[in-house]
Amino acid sequence: MSTEGFLQVAISTSMTVFLAVAGWWARKHPNRSKEYPERIRMPKVVPLIGWLLIGTGVLIGMVGWFTPERPLDARIASAAVFLAGWMFVGMYRNFYVAPRQYEVAFRSILGKEHVIPYRDIDTYHLGRVRRQPILTIRSIHGAKLSLNLNGFAMGPLLRAIDYHRATGRWPVPAEPVPADAVEAPPGR
Repeated sequence: MSTEGFLQVAISTSMTVFLAVAGWWARKHPNRSKEYPERIRMPKVVPLIGWLLIGTGVLIGMVGWFTPERPLDARIASAAVFLAGWMFVGMYRNFYVAPRQYEVAFRSILGKEHVIPYRDIDTYHLGRVRRQPILTIRSIHGAKLSLNLNGFAMGPLLRAIDYHRATGRWPVPAEPVPADAVEAPPGR
């Protein structure tokens, strides 16, 4: 085997092992927000990919704008790669999901915040896409959340779905008893 062939095999093997270890680590350690620990964010590899794309776009742009030939395709590619990088960074910055006991709060990748009480879930579907468990819920108001269960710990929502399957209704918080409705015990 030539040195070039050996280097190609070594690089591809090391990249495969690195991606497998990074995926395993991301599943074992969900990325929680420091300010709000209940919020689970996208894996940290998403902004890393974004910053790598931004850097690549800048490098391609330098070739496209500052060489004597000034190739048009390099300028177009640099803009596309640069914008794709900012898209990844923006998605990471915006998205979070926070499963709670009686509701799930989340913000979409475009920045719109939603709170879906479990009693307002219209449909839910637990399926698989390429051997990955995907949960999709839709509220009666039209808000939709779809995510990979390997990347996000959704225990409270999954317990609520199990409760719904067992009883036919969603769990709701108990209503507090008003203070004036409590009767004083006799003899006082």
